[in-house]
Amino acid sequence: MAPTRFVAHQDEHFYDIIGDVHGHHILLQKLLLKLGYSLVNGVWAHAYRKAVFVGDFISRGPNSRGVIQIIKDMVKADSALAILGNHEVNAILYFSKGDDGAPLKIPGNSNSKLLYKLGREYNGNKEALKQDIKWLRTLPLYLKLNGIRVVHAYWNDAYISHLNSLYSNGKLKKGTLKQLADMTHPLSRAFFETIKGIELDMPRDLIIKDSQDIKRDNFRVKWWMDPHGKTFKSLSYGNKFELPDYTIPSEIIEEYEVYTPQGPAVFIGHYCMGKGPLLAAANICCVDACVTGSGRLAAYRYSGEDELDESNFIFVKRDRP
Repeated sequence: MAPTRFVAHQDEHFYDIIGDVHGHHILLQKLLLKLGYSLVNGVWAHAYRKAVFVGDFISRGPNSRGVIQIIKDMVKADSALAILGNHEVNAILYFSKGDDGAPLKIPGNSNSKLLYKLGREYNGNKEALKQDIKWLRTLPLYLKLNGIRVVHAYWNDAYISHLNSLYSNGKLKKGTLKQLADMTHPLSRAFFETIKGIELDMPRDLIIKDSQDIKRDNFRVKWWMDPHGKTFKSLSYGNKFELPDYTIPSEIIEEYEVYTPQGPAVFIGHYCMGKGPLLAAANICCVDACVTGSGRLAAYRYSGEDELDESNFIFVKRDRP
């Protein structure tokens, strides 16, 4: 039986842009209910709105497989759109095998533990896991939707114009994935900065440690700001450690394309902004409210407005024991 397909309202500006879910299956359903979605033939749908997932819907939480199933069903039924985040890319690279039978890329220790947990959620059903990884490979890296843009971590027009070449027949090419994993492909930088953002290296004489007493070698930046003449503190965004309020030395600045205030609104995830600000600039909206840390899952209800508005955020909060 063919899946039910849902037709959005004729005004296609109606989008509910949902932040990083990170495997919180029950919380996602609570958010969808609060947004006015309901189950129709087993698929979440709205009468005239469409959900948009900004990536990182797996890992950390208790039921990533359940979240994948919800989103996959919604995308197939056209009641949602979804893009890849860095955690989905980690899963694709880890669970996709090369000619030698080994993973295309094994991530660092903490991400390997998350992927091991994800694999265990399939209870030995390797075929189900394989099919979900294949489906993830069909998701795009960005969206352009009626005057707005959606990307997981960084919008760069030059990158965007080339990323489609990574796909063949609507799927990320396995051969290209292998090259990207080795950082030998000419689009490796574009690919990984799109899903992970811009990070600058720390000066050698600046010792910064996070809350777990781990030395940090780089920091995430506001790529919508010119870095020259900025302080570490003013340019920092989404870092879980304090940075000093003195000017960044020019020698550590790696040039990147700065997103201008005149560009269309960009919706991002990735930055785990538990305390905000979620509206990072007039045309930059982060919907990642750091669900694993803060307990809040966020969505922005976009209805074609010219100016983004803080009051359009919808939140649900995880129950505490």
